[in-house]
Amino acid sequence: MRAFLTQIVNVPEKGAWKHPRGDNIQIDTKDILFICGGAFIDLEKTISERHHDSSIRFGAPVRANMRTSGPTNAVAASSLLDNVESNDLVAYGLIPEFVGRFPILVNLSALTEDQLVEVLTEPKNALGKQYIKMFEMNGVKLHFTESALRLIARKAIDKNTGARGLRSILESILMDAMYEIPDERTGDDIIDAVVVDEEAVGLEGRGCGSKILYGKGALECYLSQQKTKSLATTAEGSYAEAELPSVVASM
Repeated sequence: MRAFLTQIVNVPEKGAWKHPRGDNIQIDTKDILFICGGAFIDLEKTISERHHDSSIRFGAPVRANMRTSGPTNAVAASSLLDNVESNDLVAYGLIPEFVGRFPILVNLSALTEDQLVEVLTEPKNALGKQYIKMFEMNGVKLHFTESALRLIARKAIDKNTGARGLRSILESILMDAMYEIPDERTGDDIIDAVVVDEEAVGLEGRGCGSKILYGKGALECYLSQQKTKSLATTAEGSYAEAELPSVVASM
């Protein structure tokens, strides 16, 4: 609070806890932009109560009481937090003198499915790249399908864990493979690659885990088979569309 109230503040040079009698440095806070942030758990429920989000009049939609319900969906919570005001933070428990020093209140929106997929693949130290590098150290290739990456991101959204929950989902999928790979193998028992697809992740509930491919060149064979299946599916779809006008004309 003192840093917000005055322009000149004394800051301990080496920390006040271990050096209570240490030298102080005077800092002018006039040109310093203070940005404070945090995870305000259940703040969206306070905002919902301010909006009178309940059915108390004739014809009002019946809404569940957010205060007594379980965890709020991340998307719904993000939309409510966009309307946060200073009095919501005061009702949450912060003192008015502190809240009044911050004229601008901004909410960070929940990550979308596409953004979570980018977190898995694009950064320099992305989780997907970390696991691929770790498997390469054991001479094994790791392959993620596009549908599997999107399903992993969708599961993180459903669990309201966001980007922090991606690692635990990947660990549960790759756990068995990480125990199998270090074993010494020869011939056709050599593990060539590990594949993570929709079946490995699981559409509903827990999946079957990553698929271990044995024998040299197993990954190339798997990718060629998947490409053949996708081409066959595309051909069947175009054939059905071509026959549809003739069927309609005969009717």
